[in-house]
Amino acid sequence: MAYEQRVGAALRRLVDGGVLSAEQRDAVLAAVAAEEAAARPSGGKLLAEVAAYAGAGLLLGGVMLFLGAAWDDLARTGRVAVLAAVAVGLVFGGVVLAGRAALFHAPAPSPRVRLAAVLFALAAAAVAGAVGSGIEDTGSDEAWVVAVGAGLVVAVAGYLALPSVVGMLACAAFSGPFVAGVLGEVIDLDDFWVGFGVFVLGSAWLLLAARGALVEAWAGYLLGIALALLGAHLVDFGRELWSAGLTALVAVLCFALYPTRRSPMLIIGGAGAVTLAIVDAVPELSDGLGAAGFVLIIGAVLVAAGAIALTRSPRGSD
Repeated sequence: MAYEQRVGAALRRLVDGGVLSAEQRDAVLAAVAAEEAAARPSGGKLLAEVAAYAGAGLLLGGVMLFLGAAWDDLARTGRVAVLAAVAVGLVFGGVVLAGRAALFHAPAPSPRVRLAAVLFALAAAAVAGAVGSGIEDTGSDEAWVVAVGAGLVVAVAGYLALPSVVGMLACAAFSGPFVAGVLGEVIDLDDFWVGFGVFVLGSAWLLLAARGALVEAWAGYLLGIALALLGAHLVDFGRELWSAGLTALVAVLCFALYPTRRSPMLIIGGAGAVTLAIVDAVPELSDGLGAAGFVLIIGAVLVAAGAIALTRSPRGSD
């Protein structure tokens, strides 16, 4: 509705300026309404999509129940074979749904493409499970890192084949543990560097979203902020000021991107990061109610100043 209101206001200004006639404005509004009505899925298609997602969930749940019941009776080869077969079936189903011509060509969003992207994401989890089952008896502390890395490769491939929010979620879900595992288990760095690595990963997600490299910028901002804040708080607990500093950097990055990107996720993430940074830093620098009162006063002044500035700005300047 907000978008329609902005379009209507823009057309009214064009009519008032003599650029368009009232009849042309009405024709444009009618064309926009017709496009939105055509793009809106019918009730039958919505029910079919819901049924397909429910079926995918039931299928996955059935596989998990089967594996849970028969896991102890299956040899390692059998476990790997079952999970690999599930992964292959999910990939095949995704390709059939989306169509081979749509792969790696950024197809327009549709129920079939969205469901295919979900199947690709589930295939990444199945591949990670298959690899993990194959090497779980090696006794290596890095075995889970290899399994997560295999899942990440499949998740990235699935996202590149069919860019989607679900694919982004899968990539983020695997990339965070993979970076932490490589730094902590493989390279054997301490918690500070593990947390810093995850923080850098989250910052990279933010910058990729800002550059338009991800299919949905808002989801990229959300995932980037979440990973960066997680990394900031994975820093060794003996270094709370480092954690507060990294959290404050997340806020600075969000607020720096907002003037040109204007995504609500950046404002929400920046405000949340400021809150966490204050909560981390103030108890380390000062004790008692005085510090809390000082923070409350500063926050109230900033809110009031922002509200006054927004109130005094012209209505059309937003």
